[in-house]
Order: sequence, then structure tokens, then C-alpha cells
Amino acid sequence: MRLCVAAVLLIFCCSTIAPAQKTRYGQGPPKAKAGVNYPVKVHVSGIHLRIDCTPNRSVQASTCANVIYADAMLDGRKFELMGSQIWSRGPIRLTPADYQARLFKAHSATSQNPIGEEYELLLPDQTIWRCTVTGISE
Repeated sequence: MRLCVAAVLLIFCCSTIAPAQKTRYGQGPPKAKAGVNYPVKVHVSGIHLRIDCTPNRSVQASTCANVIYADAMLDGRKFELMGSQIWSRGPIRLTPADYQARLFKAHSATSQNPIGEEYELLLPDQTIWRCTVTGISE
């Protein structure tokens, strides 16, 4: 009887030591599909790695993730792009350079504000970095 109680107590103690969140190994960044055109010219001049925390009301905690902000020139206009840092196979290979991109998700045709539009940047290893316009400058 004591052995059964000790086993239950051991299992209970071990479950409290285990991490609260599940470890999920993500997939790698998506690869470019054959025949997809990337007509937008993008020049990335600066990269900033920041931590972005979003509140999760269901568990009264915040979920934090590494986020990349890139200073970019898209078709002659200066934008700030934000996208996720993918760690499944190491950090994403985004450096200051010239890239090809395509508009992935646009606003309605009547909107003149590009904030919130999503782009797909084609990296040299044929992976795609999906990013959102979060800022505009002159």
C-alpha cells in the first residue's frame, strides 16, 4: 500500500516540475513554388530583432516571440516590415540586401493606407519570409 502511495506522490511531484507549455517543433519556412512571380523590388537596409508579447486572457499570461522588424524600400517608398523569426532550422537568413517580393494580402482597392498589407519576400535560399507593413516614412 505504501508503494502505491509513494508512486502516486512521485507522479504528482514530477508533473509540477514539468514545463507548463508544450514544446512544439515548428516546420521550416515555406519554399517558393515554381511559376510564382515576385514582381516587387525590395531593398532591406536595416534589421531589428525584438520580442513581441501578446496577452493571452484565457491563462492570464503573455505569449512572447521573437519578431524581426526590417527597414525596407518597396517600389521607391520606405516601409517598416514585421515578420516572425523562424527558429526550427536556425534563424531565418534575412540580411540587408535586395530581394524580390509579391503582395500577398492587400487592402481594398479604395484604401490608400498600406499599413497591414502582407508581403512575401523571396530569400536567396528560395524560402519565403511573410511580413506585414507596420510603418511608413518619407
